[in-house]
Amino acid sequence: MGASSSRSATGQVNALTEEMATLKGQFATQGEQMSMIVRALQMFGLQIAMPAPDLAPPSTS
Repeated sequence: MGASSSRSATGQVNALTEEMATLKGQFATQGEQMSMIVRALQMFGLQIAMPAPDLAPPSTS
């Protein structure tokens, strides 16, 4: 692999790493908002069953 090809791959990895960090932050924020909504609904007597999150790593096959 040449130097410019290696730089391009490194740039892509860095961009994807930043995007992943952004998405993780958005996911965490949405989870917090969902919890607040569920708590508010429960205050009014509605019982909401929250499914357990599927945290299994994605399949690489």
